[in-house]
Amino acid sequence: MPIIKQLPEAVYSRIAAGEVVERPASMLKELIENSVDAGAARIDVDVAGAGRVSLRVADDGCGMDEADVRACLERHATSKLSAFEDLDALATFGFRGEALYAIAAVSKVVITSATRQAKTGWRVSADAGKVQSSGPSPAVPGTTVLVKELFYNTPARLEFMKSDGFERAKLASVVEEAAIANPGVRFTYKSENRLVLHFEPERTGHAFQDFDLRVSQVLGDDLSGGLLPIDVQRPGVRVRMLVSPLDKMPSSRNFQHFFVNKRPVASRILQQALYKAYGERPSGKHPVCVAMLELNADAFDVNVHPGKREIRFKKDGEIFEIVSGLTASALAKAKAASPITITPPGITTAPPPITISPEGASMTADAPAPAFAAPQEAPSHYLGGRSFFPEEFKQLKLGAAMALVAPEGAPAWYTPPFRCLGQIERSYLLFEASGGLFVLDQHAAAERILFEQLMAEIAQGGAKSQKLLLPVPVDLPASAARLALEKAGRLRKIGFDIEARGKNGLHVTAIPAVFTAAEDVKRLVHRVVDSLSDPVDDAAQLRHDAVATVACKAAVKAHDRLGEEEAYKLLDLLKDCKDGSACPHGRRTMLSLNREELARRFQRPGAPPL
Repeated sequence: MPIIKQLPEAVYSRIAAGEVVERPASMLKELIENSVDAGAARIDVDVAGAGRVSLRVADDGCGMDEADVRACLERHATSKLSAFEDLDALATFGFRGEALYAIAAVSKVVITSATRQAKTGWRVSADAGKVQSSGPSPAVPGTTVLVKELFYNTPARLEFMKSDGFERAKLASVVEEAAIANPGVRFTYKSENRLVLHFEPERTGHAFQDFDLRVSQVLGDDLSGGLLPIDVQRPGVRVRMLVSPLDKMPSSRNFQHFFVNKRPVASRILQQALYKAYGERPSGKHPVCVAMLELNADAFDVNVHPGKREIRFKKDGEIFEIVSGLTASALAKAKAASPITITPPGITTAPPPITISPEGASMTADAPAPAFAAPQEAPSHYLGGRSFFPEEFKQLKLGAAMALVAPEGAPAWYTPPFRCLGQIERSYLLFEASGGLFVLDQHAAAERILFEQLMAEIAQGGAKSQKLLLPVPVDLPASAARLALEKAGRLRKIGFDIEARGKNGLHVTAIPAVFTAAEDVKRLVHRVVDSLSDPVDDAAQLRHDAVATVACKAAVKAHDRLGEEEAYKLLDLLKDCKDGSACPHGRRTMLSLNREELARRFQRPGAPPL
């Protein structure tokens, strides 16, 4: 008997379906692209059960006659190609002839279509890829594809699906991307009989103005306001980009969209070019970017993967330099145009020199301020003024941190007595520890303390929360807002209360009690939503990431002035942490040089006597 055998169609069709239909969102992408290729001016999407139960896409495109409706479910059946050479001149989205075939192989499908001049339409229904019935239908111009019971005959695929909230957010994101790429098309998206998205066509008569208006609709005012426009045309390439200025970057990388000839693509080349233009940016900040590139059809290849999301440019370096150079130039012009504060002649803004007085000497009135200054109050429009530390810091007794002997169970790094020496760069706290040198990163240490405090509160039923006097409005794309609302229960456990606000936004009505800077709520929500959008199944990991984000934003920052008492408090609270050696993101909190190490560094034969 031969070892190599031809696979039955029922087997290879389901294997092929896995390459094209990974989840309801990938199926929706294929169906919308077919509608756009058909010249549709209206595309309506209606889903139930996050796309598992049913997904319906109806358009008013050119439609199909009886013969085409019968043939569209066959493998490699397409109207886009007739010869291999046609691949170098493609101007359409779908061309493999695999999408409908693959969808039908793992679901129950009904396709109804009619051309604009037809007196009757045609309908075909299939189950697991096998046509069950075919016959005439009302002559409604356009095509409607109804997919039911996705993956019903491949139950293993269902196990790889994520939560309904995650899948719904992915579906909404597909519609948003299609809406950006096709501003002249009317889109509606209903989920569970509720209208989630509605975009009327933009028809100003100027393509890029239509594009800008649609981007604003999708991203919302907070993210789209102040974006820098880039519009350049060169031989073989046309670029339209909207990017955030240097001083207005959100704390999430989820607001970046790249399109090539209206096709949403994932491209490391384009993303790396964008980040190169921004250079050294603030930690945790990411640019907003919506980029539309128009290239000759033979300048790129989308035939890299059946899903056609990945793309390969024939001239990577040239595309990289175009995107990076244009973005950097726009940022430089915006920076040059920003207002500059001019200091009057004779007045310097440089800090005065620091003079160290002999021990016991009093400082004169003209002497500089001591190395430790009283902590500044964090201003807030929504909360009363509070210091950098939560109540637990305020209630700590200073003497605990100045103990002469380490208490039982203390970590190995805790080697009292500690004597506070000062603060470097307003970022690092210096201590003498048993004759050695101990350096503490104030932000990383405070972040670890707050993280463990929050995790302990969650383990006891939920993090402490504080109501805001006024709700904070946060504009987000509908897909991100929907995901956040789906996870409202999880957010409540870490201290947030949120409500829906219109189509593109949220109202934040409460925040974690440890978070004192209420004016930073928008940035905090962006970061938290970013962690929730991770498709990791492990709820504990998602909770870890979200709580780490809250702790990071609430903690003492680098360049904050801390007093001597606050320095001791940080040290003492860090001692009681389960893992005080690193922040929850893995960055070290401390550096220690004992007496012997100091002596070795200075080439002494041994540590000097205490």
